[in-house]
Amino acid sequence: MIDVDEVIAFHGLKPKHLGFEKDDDTKLNEILTKWISQSEDLIKTYTNNNFTTEVPDAVKNICLRLTSNMVTLAIQKRDSPIIKVNDWTIKSISSEIFTDDLKQDLHPFIIDKSHVSDKIDIFAITGD
Repeated sequence: MIDVDEVIAFHGLKPKHLGFEKDDDTKLNEILTKWISQSEDLIKTYTNNNFTTEVPDAVKNICLRLTSNMVTLAIQKRDSPIIKVNDWTIKSISSEIFTDDLKQDLHPFIIDKSHVSDKIDIFAITGD
């Protein structure tokens, strides 16, 4: 659907943002490739759509945003996994990456498989 360069450009990402060495583009590309694959799987599972023909640009955009959410979460968890709400309350960063806005944008691409008919067997009852 999307490639590593699109995520890097969209997010303005550098290896140091994820804790890698300054010039370690290899590790950055490896982790982004994995996250892109995971984003694609989440989208395909949510929509019941394998996108066997060309993937629409809207779905590519959603994949890009979903992967960007993964990047943001990783950076936030690394930098500060705890959020101070007020003097007495702290909480962990939410791990939600597949947000409601992304799901809403995917609605036109959902394939509803709940109306699939099952096989019906018919038996003839005779008086014999």
